[in-house]
Amino acid sequence: MVDLRNTPLPSSAVGDDSEIDLKDILAQLMARKVILAIAVIVGATVGAFIGQLPSNEFRASAVVQIEQRADRIPLPSELIGELLTGGTSTNSGLDTEVHIIRSRLVLGPVVDRLNARTRVEPAAAPVIGGIMQRRTLPVVGPLVGSEYARANESITAALSDLGAGHAEERFLVHVTGPATYTLTLASGLTLEGRLGEPLALPEGGALRVTAINAPAGREYTVYQEPVRNSVGRISSGLIIRERGNSGVVDFSYIGENGREATAIVNAVIDEYIDQNLRRRSVEIDRSIDFIEQQLATISGELRQANADLNTYRQTRQFDELSVGTQELLEAAVAVEARLEELAFEREQLLQVLTVNHPDIERLDVEATRLQERLAELRVDLESVPAVEQELAVLVQRVERSQTLEQQLRERVEQLRILRASAVGNIRVLEPAETAVWIGPDRRRPIYIGSALALVFAIAGVLGLNMLRRGVEDARDIEGLGLPLFATVNKASELVSLKSDQPEYGLAKHDPGNVTVEALRGLRTGLKFALAAASSKSLMITSCAPSDGKSFISLNLAIVAGQTGARVLLIDADMRRGFLRRYFKFSKNHPGLSDALAGTRENCVTHVPDLSIDFMPTGRFPPNPSELLEGQAFLDLLNAANEEYDLVIVDAPPALAVADPAIIGQHVGLSMLVVRHLHTTVADIQSAQKVLATAGVRLSGAILNQFDERRTRYGQYGGRYGQYYGGYRYSYETSDDKS
Repeated sequence: MVDLRNTPLPSSAVGDDSEIDLKDILAQLMARKVILAIAVIVGATVGAFIGQLPSNEFRASAVVQIEQRADRIPLPSELIGELLTGGTSTNSGLDTEVHIIRSRLVLGPVVDRLNARTRVEPAAAPVIGGIMQRRTLPVVGPLVGSEYARANESITAALSDLGAGHAEERFLVHVTGPATYTLTLASGLTLEGRLGEPLALPEGGALRVTAINAPAGREYTVYQEPVRNSVGRISSGLIIRERGNSGVVDFSYIGENGREATAIVNAVIDEYIDQNLRRRSVEIDRSIDFIEQQLATISGELRQANADLNTYRQTRQFDELSVGTQELLEAAVAVEARLEELAFEREQLLQVLTVNHPDIERLDVEATRLQERLAELRVDLESVPAVEQELAVLVQRVERSQTLEQQLRERVEQLRILRASAVGNIRVLEPAETAVWIGPDRRRPIYIGSALALVFAIAGVLGLNMLRRGVEDARDIEGLGLPLFATVNKASELVSLKSDQPEYGLAKHDPGNVTVEALRGLRTGLKFALAAASSKSLMITSCAPSDGKSFISLNLAIVAGQTGARVLLIDADMRRGFLRRYFKFSKNHPGLSDALAGTRENCVTHVPDLSIDFMPTGRFPPNPSELLEGQAFLDLLNAANEEYDLVIVDAPPALAVADPAIIGQHVGLSMLVVRHLHTTVADIQSAQKVLATAGVRLSGAILNQFDERRTRYGQYGGRYGQYYGGYRYSYETSDDKS
């Protein structure tokens, strides 16, 4: 019978080890699918726990329209010039307004309005404190202290007028009842308070608890933070964005408390509107004060001009001007007035522009033209009588002062009406009403944790498989030129079994075991191999101790004896042989060493219930290698070949002593027991070299203690895709089923 499981694949089927074989990797991962699944579950569990740690985030939003307006109150052009009346000046943009809104100028009153300086922090259990405050944990809740806050529990408190001694102090509030509490100071002093009543503090200030929504035993820390901290906290959560250049602005605030977020957004907008109106009123008041000051000056000039005109008329007895003279004087006065305006405008523009600016040059050109015109008018006035010239100047002063005084009085009245009916340039389109939950995304850590756990598990599985130095399957053995005669599955019941226990002879104790079935396959393979060999003797050795060669030798002898063949089992490990323990022989029972020394009586014992003969090691000699090299051992094997159908020699490990190299020279076949995942390819190569030095060529190998669960492919077998141990054949009878 040909064992297809151990037949090497063609080279084309094996593939190139230098290339990545995705099927091979997939087979390795499928073999550890349970480990990968457990890793994913653990990663998801850890991710779910981590996802519950951050606090909730709520966002409250409002929509506001901020209209552009002139920065200055328009004043008469005769007073300050057309370029400074504010007709073309606009505000400095939303960026400036955003900085103003975020400043302490606006947020400071908001802090006072909302009493945001007073902070109330519940006592939180380590690690899971935040989760307990958001979710009801019926299993965990009873296990933690009663002082730690649970879900839907809170108190509302306010600190006011704190003295210097309590400025940075933290107060411990212990709830004692539905309407009572105790306050513990840093000094250890304890005060009793009641709901709604102010509790005076020793060094000034008071605490007022306005709401208690927590059972007795809960503890809270109450303190007052600096204004800058409160302003910074509100500013960090405040988001202000304009929708394009429309002037429509979105106000948002993100915080842990939805009601607080809504209150903060509305309070910021209200305070900004109030301050905008106050600033507008201040500008109007300043404009009124300025105009009234100018009005007083102009009124004085008008009175003086009227007095000078009356005096002139009384002294000169001259009331009328000729038409031509009056026209020349009016033109000259107009030119002079315009020159004064241009000079004032030029002086103001030079504060923001250079001399070479086109606007400055335009004013200079106009001033030059007017000066030329004024020079011409003065030349024409030289022909006018002096009396008429003086009268014309006085009349012009009176008329100009009267006109300017009237304009200023009208503007004062307009500004007073504007102040009384002042309307800001800010309109609330949508106030903040309800805050919405925006995060955190508590599912994302689950996905990330699962993915990371899977990646690390895959890396771990593939990494450990790469680090495996032991023989994995038939390919590793056959790659060294050794035929694999059998793959013997690991018997879990023999893991801690000793050789003196009956179960050690598994072929006798449990004939239906899959391990025994593999030995039957080995027996069949050896039958054909020994038929072509020069001897019926078989040496079984290994690379190192504990590889299972003695177990293989004993149970192979048992299954061979069960066929009716004459079998002799020789324990040739005359240093540490222990097969005698299974047969209950003493250490000094005659055996191989005695036979090689010339005494053959009682060296071989027939075991009727196993149908085999057994030769123990005998007394451990001081020179086992020398005994094996003698003619006596060769004569012993020749005699055994004549008398038995199969002679099994259990030899010591090949890498430990030289005995296998000696024994292998006289037997028909030499088998190497390879322990799965323990014996390395280098060990096998070393054993081959040691034996080859003595002229011994290994006939094949036996893969022992094959554990399908520990291979990189698990139950899917080796890299050939076999299913080692997958088929279980039972000798138990059962009813046939169609």
